[in-house]
Amino acid sequence: MANISSAYGKLTLEGNWTEAAVDALKPVLDAWEFYGEYGMRIYEYPTVDKTTIEFNGCGRWSFSGTLSSFDSWTRSWIADQPERNGKPISPLTTEQYDLLLQLMHDNDLSMVVAFEDVEEGCGVHVRETGAFTSNGEGMDYETFTCEDVVYTWKDMGSDALDAAVDFFCQFIEDPDETDEKKIKKWVKANITPTKAFEDIEDMEDLEDITFDYGEFLYPKNIIDFERIFSPDVYEAWDDLINVMENMFGPIDDDYAEDDEYDDEEDYDDYDEDEDDEEEDDDGNDWDDEPQYPMDEIDALEFVGKAFVLTGEFQNCDGDRDKVQELIVAKGGRCTGSVSGKTNYLVLGDFGEVGAKKVEKALEQREKGKDIKIIIESDLFRFL
Repeated sequence: MANISSAYGKLTLEGNWTEAAVDALKPVLDAWEFYGEYGMRIYEYPTVDKTTIEFNGCGRWSFSGTLSSFDSWTRSWIADQPERNGKPISPLTTEQYDLLLQLMHDNDLSMVVAFEDVEEGCGVHVRETGAFTSNGEGMDYETFTCEDVVYTWKDMGSDALDAAVDFFCQFIEDPDETDEKKIKKWVKANITPTKAFEDIEDMEDLEDITFDYGEFLYPKNIIDFERIFSPDVYEAWDDLINVMENMFGPIDDDYAEDDEYDDEEDYDDYDEDEDDEEEDDDGNDWDDEPQYPMDEIDALEFVGKAFVLTGEFQNCDGDRDKVQELIVAKGGRCTGSVSGKTNYLVLGDFGEVGAKKVEKALEQREKGKDIKIIIESDLFRFL
């Protein structure tokens, strides 16, 4: 299954758009949803008075990379006239599309887009602006700006940073407050800011979480941490090395550059203004006798909603990737971990549910987030 990227942004009509031009645009915007899997979905039509509207989009590997294909996809859409349940999906004719192209060309009209594009699988996150214009016979897309969005630990929040510090503290026997502060400074200086550490329940999770978030822990980090902090919880450290070598191959000094290190460097000068919060109890109330709180639903929204799947699934021969494809086809998006942006946590009918994900969903609820916990059979009632 290809990685699916999700984009959110605004589309603005530039130029003197008349009522006739806006009306010509509407069926094209409907068609640009395509099959709901790759394309652009608007929340409302633009008007001559309200020329900026919001949209979300999705694409294979990147939404940005699909925009130059919209013209050819539109022509294919017109030729194929796809149907669902025996009825055309967003019908569009050649005459309708050609009318829009001619009006845009003759009146120097354009559609400017500004959006952020996030690929769940490898963590690519870009901010882009560009515009659709017409040459009279086809729709062109030109990128104006495209830049990587780089997060800091401040952006990630204190919980994410604390989770990263806790992850590395587990390799030090009985770390004291000074150890923790030194490790925190090292994490802030050397580890890619991410919320991924919040989802690591045990070392075996690391590969799957790396797939979900993209690479955030590298062999050079392992070598550096060992050099500076001399980990002495050997079993846990060996487990980490084994997982990292499964992902990257043998970890040796070839990953480290001699001039990268300063022998005089230390991490004694930690930030004094950072308040240390109490560590949460890492116990898992669900492990002994799970009693999962389920939500009863009479309807299920897909468009723009974020889904997390956990456990063994009965449908699609147990292939969760295929279940995710069905959700994406209905306009939803799937992530590998629960966060404040999650809308639905879906528990597989065959059990083996990730208790940590349920706990995180309940924690987000306590923070006021509207996350529904539903079972697989309820999901498939609406797919």
